[in-house]
Amino acid sequence: MSIKELLQEAPSSLPILQGTFGLEHESLRIDRQSQRLSKREHPKALGSRNFHPYIQTDYSEAQIELITPIASSTKEARRFLTGIADVAGRSLDKGDYLWPLSMPPKVSEDEIVIARLEDDFERHYRQHLAKVYGKRLQTISGIHYNYGLGQDLLNQLFKLSGYKNLATFKNDLYLKLAQNFIKYRWILTYLYGASPLAETGFGEQDLDKPVRSIRNSSLGYVNHESVKVSYSSLEQYVADIEACVADGRLIAEKEFYSPVRLRGAKRSRDYLSQGITYLEFRCFDIDPFDQQGIAQETLDTVHLLALALLWLDGPQTVNQELQSAEELNEQVARAPV
Repeated sequence: MSIKELLQEAPSSLPILQGTFGLEHESLRIDRQSQRLSKREHPKALGSRNFHPYIQTDYSEAQIELITPIASSTKEARRFLTGIADVAGRSLDKGDYLWPLSMPPKVSEDEIVIARLEDDFERHYRQHLAKVYGKRLQTISGIHYNYGLGQDLLNQLFKLSGYKNLATFKNDLYLKLAQNFIKYRWILTYLYGASPLAETGFGEQDLDKPVRSIRNSSLGYVNHESVKVSYSSLEQYVADIEACVADGRLIAEKEFYSPVRLRGAKRSRDYLSQGITYLEFRCFDIDPFDQQGIAQETLDTVHLLALALLWLDGPQTVNQELQSAEELNEQVARAPV
């Protein structure tokens, strides 16, 4: 029975809206006087960032990342984000504020200070990114939306499915959802694209007019074209990522910047035995009209879209259809507004 048929045959009591939700909000600390990146260190009031579960440093000293715990509803996740953002805002030096846009203000490579983290690998990883992509691209910020199917929902579907192994069943569900998310990502770029402009000289080419989303286009922070990872099967996905790391196209698996990431294990290979736990949707520009960077309506719309993508037929020729989807998303993201 296909996933679509499974959902059609499921009883009306199926807890279809049950899920887990989490948000990650990247933002730059900006000096109020100069309107440039803050040169101040990570706020001491927040304590050690090695142990803080909710407020971290992303790429540079000036880039804060707010991370919510797992929530059982989109409203709860947004309440967590509101509280964490309030703590972060109150903890900033009075001369700093958090930038409300995905694209940074005027910034040069020299003024971007790589995060002074204690972990040797994390420092080395950021230095590698600076060499491969340049520092400026790292200042582009956004929202990551973590979504998992509810445990009761998974268990009930598993019992109806005829599968013998829960991990295999979860993998098939989440892989189909990931495939369809990439296929229909252009819809989200169209609806929520909010990075139309960049300061002169930010990238290799300056745009002559605003577009829908620089961040979600090839002008944003994306892997080089040599990095090819197939979603045709989980086995192929794992093999391709491992090959990219082995031959140096990626320094680590987490350098693969897909619009959707499989999540729940440190290594991709572990998904084969343990199963995917949730997906990370990474294509959301910061909403400048919402205090938390993403509106409640957006969170709920994406949840319902994810359920629709689970029900819709998946791509038949995965590599070709997802490549076409990437080209369509590029057209939407680069369209003048």
